[in-house]
Amino acid sequence: GTASQTIINDDVYQALSFTKGSSKTPYPSSQMGSIALIRQAFYDADWYGRAHAAAARGSAQRPPEFNHSLDALRTAVSSKTNFVAECIDEHDIGRWDRIAKEFSVPMIYKGTGTEFRRLSMVARIKPDMILPLEFPKVPDVRDAVSAHEVGLADLMTWYWAADNARLLDSVGVRFAFTTDGLKDRSAFLLRVRECVQRGLRPDVALAAMTTEPARMAGLSDRVGKIERGYYANLVVLSKQIFDSGSELHSVVVAGAENLMHHHAEVDTRGHWTLSSSALPSARPLRISITGTAENPSIEVRRDSITLPATFSVQGRRATLSVTTDTLGLKGTMRAVAPADSVMMSGELLQPNGAVVPFVLRRDSTLRQTTAGDAPPTARVRRPLPNILPFGPYGLSGRPKQLSVVLKNARVWTSAAAGILDSTDVVLRDGKIAAIGKGLSADTTIDCTGMQITPGIIDEHSHIAISRGVNEGTHAVTTEVRIGDVVYPDDVNIYRQLSGGVTSTHLLHGSANPMGGQLQYIKTRWGADAEELKVEGAVPTVKFALGENVKQANWGDRYTVRYPQSRMGVEEIMRDAFRTAKEYEREMRAGDPTKPVRRDLQLDALVEIANSKRNIHCHSYVQSEILMLMRLAEEFGFRVHTFTHILEGYKVAKEMAKHGARASSFADWWAYKFEVYDAIPESPAIMHEQGVTVSINSDDAEMARRLNQEAAKSIKYGGVSEEEAMKFVTINAAKQMAIDQRLGSIEVGKDADVVVWSGNPLSNMSRVERTFVDGRQYFARDVDQALRQRDAELRAFLEQEAITAIGQGASSAAGGKGPRREYHCDTQEDEVAGSGSNR
Repeated sequence: GTASQTIINDDVYQALSFTKGSSKTPYPSSQMGSIALIRQAFYDADWYGRAHAAAARGSAQRPPEFNHSLDALRTAVSSKTNFVAECIDEHDIGRWDRIAKEFSVPMIYKGTGTEFRRLSMVARIKPDMILPLEFPKVPDVRDAVSAHEVGLADLMTWYWAADNARLLDSVGVRFAFTTDGLKDRSAFLLRVRECVQRGLRPDVALAAMTTEPARMAGLSDRVGKIERGYYANLVVLSKQIFDSGSELHSVVVAGAENLMHHHAEVDTRGHWTLSSSALPSARPLRISITGTAENPSIEVRRDSITLPATFSVQGRRATLSVTTDTLGLKGTMRAVAPADSVMMSGELLQPNGAVVPFVLRRDSTLRQTTAGDAPPTARVRRPLPNILPFGPYGLSGRPKQLSVVLKNARVWTSAAAGILDSTDVVLRDGKIAAIGKGLSADTTIDCTGMQITPGIIDEHSHIAISRGVNEGTHAVTTEVRIGDVVYPDDVNIYRQLSGGVTSTHLLHGSANPMGGQLQYIKTRWGADAEELKVEGAVPTVKFALGENVKQANWGDRYTVRYPQSRMGVEEIMRDAFRTAKEYEREMRAGDPTKPVRRDLQLDALVEIANSKRNIHCHSYVQSEILMLMRLAEEFGFRVHTFTHILEGYKVAKEMAKHGARASSFADWWAYKFEVYDAIPESPAIMHEQGVTVSINSDDAEMARRLNQEAAKSIKYGGVSEEEAMKFVTINAAKQMAIDQRLGSIEVGKDADVVVWSGNPLSNMSRVERTFVDGRQYFARDVDQALRQRDAELRAFLEQEAITAIGQGASSAAGGKGPRREYHCDTQEDEVAGSGSNR
């Protein structure tokens, strides 16, 4: 019909997505860039409205140029129009929720079907959801070798995908179903029925197709119900809608009926006898008509012989054909007769053209084998495991914060007390409660022969980040935030717990001179993204120098973005800080006649200039290290920490005077031109000159053995064992400006401690236990139990998958594979295209 006939209401919602669709615009190229762009757009819409209002009052000289996008966005926000936000994984619900709260906008989330994997987080938010029904294909694990390409999480997601709606309903989440994402949209009702078979309440399933979408669209007063005054939108079926045998007869839209299947006027199903003189030996044929009344199926037999046949009913007309070759009568007999449920008679056209009469008598009806209109019962299946994250090594709950004493260990305090022999450490309420001898607590762990250290802190990491570590499309991107894209399901969190890492600093990459804001997390395995973040941590930001930022090592196509030289890097930084200072003056002035546009990029630069956000700068060459320190002094602040800092030994005195700290590699050198002068003695030399030195990983694998990396400074630089241990504990805590809480074993500090089998700096020692906030997140015996549990679950799911494939289910080879591991120079467009094709 025409638009006036088909449109019920316009301006129902505004659409939001973290992906760019078909846009060719380079920015953003990462999810954190998308989030920054969306946040900036909301702030721009607010400023746009205020500026036009000021002009209308006559208090502003000139309003901004009319902008259709900002005007529409401002109108949507002020009118509380719903925003429908597309999710690419279940963690996006939390990301969108933070945006919704920041700008006080109502938001509906188009889900992914995997919300059950983070059910507790979704339950806390209780969002309105639009749920897709495209379930994963069965992972093909029939080949025992290629089965290893399928991850446990892939198997788990396949097995429980159709339970998603039931589980969301169980925690009070309201949702509507959508056909979007279905390759075959005619399968929509079949998928809803599958959800009901998995235990979704039929009334909730029906609401998800009627009243819930009407409510979300703001149309509850017109559609979604069979009620006086509502649109005559109806679905007519042969049985209860969720009965697997129910057939769709017609769909009524605004009172106009659209027939899907013609209702049979005569039900011919049953057992019949066909008699005719045309049949060889004049012996009758036995006929069984099954199927549905509208689409009957036929079986024709003479004794034990089955004859090929067809049968159909159109209105009151029945048509029959039987191939009689096996009876000695070559060809096919055909008959047409008035349809009847008891007896049909007419003329039979033989293969030779002769016409003879026939009679078809009904002997009995078919025995009813269905349960009528009774709702289907849910199939008994293995319950969803209550573990987080949803996959290998998932924990059944957050470890308890016990009162525990670690008895009789050698304790490396990384504090003034030094190394203490035969000492007890008491952990209580998440803090270190006591250090000494003869101590007691509710739980005792004998650590005789073992050694205890503070939890290891990694100043430079790129784990647990979602969809892009770099926003390298612009030279200055301080508006983006790693904290917006923390990925808590990264198994590297658990792996690093096994190496004694209790907190880690998630860095933006080094694709541009002034990069994104960073996030400090604790390795609280199983927590959601927000729960990982260290409370009260000083904000940080990534700067970078050298080859990466001037694109010298990006290839010949990258010659356009400014700057392309080291001197250009200095100037773009200086220009950015000057702009930030001007912006700060305007914001402080607060002139009501001149509303100031809030700029997220400049907000961060103002924080840096006012020493409220610490710089962690990727650096190599001495000249650039000196340049940035002088530039910072020009604007009245200090560079907090240089990371990598491979030529730091050349300017250690200058760094100490400036107050900069150094987080270095232990022994990386000569892997690109600007590190040819790197030496493994550098950390020790900087340490001797009074610089606070740490050793970082910049690598997911290396972070599991930072204790060994620290020990290299003993070999190369003659640093004492006690000082080397500080390189990955208290010194790193100082670089994170959190040494008052972390980094040493002292009473009152956070109970982030590690129990080692031997000397923690030896590559022969291993971690026995790791505590974060006094909770035991890793222990050798628990790890073995988790491995056994996961092996049993995998064996069960593989057998279920093989059975499903054997029953005809569609399968897919391989799995998603391991998540990519980011490094400083990882630079791709990770938000191109649409969410539906990811």
